[in-house]
Amino acid sequence: MVDPNNFREGFEQGFRAVVGSARAMPAIPAQPATKAGMTPFQMGIRKGIKKGCERKDVTPADF
Repeated sequence: MVDPNNFREGFEQGFRAVVGSARAMPAIPAQPATKAGMTPFQMGIRKGIKKGCERKDVTPADF
């Protein structure tokens, strides 16, 4: 079960979805203000995907 208030968990899952589990996890960024209609977990996923794309030198999707 996912805790919708856990930014860190979302960041880790988003990052791992892009780069896989073999890469070292970067420092977890500070939690940004949560956008309307989103949870901290969802914000973490977005940040994790963005960081993972930067690591792989690809352009992240706009979302």
